[in-house]
Amino acid sequence: MSEKVLNKYEITNKELVYDGFSKIEKLTVSEGDKEYDREVFKCGNSVSAIVKDTVKNKYIFVEQYRPATDGLMVEVVSGMIDEGEKPEQAIKREIMEETGYKVDYINHIADFYLTPGKSDEICSLFYVEVSEQVHEGGGIGDENIGIVEIEKLGLNGKIFPNDPFSPIVEGEEKKLIPPYQLIDARSIIAVSYVENSNTLKGMSDVITQAKLRSL
Repeated sequence: MSEKVLNKYEITNKELVYDGFSKIEKLTVSEGDKEYDREVFKCGNSVSAIVKDTVKNKYIFVEQYRPATDGLMVEVVSGMIDEGEKPEQAIKREIMEETGYKVDYINHIADFYLTPGKSDEICSLFYVEVSEQVHEGGGIGDENIGIVEIEKLGLNGKIFPNDPFSPIVEGEEKKLIPPYQLIDARSIIAVSYVENSNTLKGMSDVITQAKLRSL
């Protein structure tokens, strides 16, 4: 394996090629004896949160049309950080705008790049608990956001609208609603974080009980 980990590079020129709601900047990069151009999508930083209603014991997701996928998507609450805002302030505002819930508890999980090959956007991800919905949500302006209540989270970004261990009974038949597969990175990361935390807590509880029984 080569000992060289990082190449030496230098940005020799920056050019703003598009200036709209977002910006596109063209960089000229010099790397050794090579020189090439790259475009960077500059849209600012964002926040996301997996939200749990501690009264209903359900997770709160949102559904909205996403033009890049040309379809409706179910996701965790997300939005851009406004100028002068801290990430914690931004996610509280986004949760209120999109779901109508006030935030009771907030915990920062991680910061990460979403697509570092094309964008400079950094997402700050949070775990949030709520208990009181003060208005119906839906977003602001031309946003048309629906609220989706989820009972159970699954592995690899799966979410269950109804508890798979308690099927809906219709007459003599049991109807099991299949899980929804999340397809955006921030939602999959958020669900994986909660599932990993629950697994570790479960293992800790088992070990604690075993120790207590041995006393």
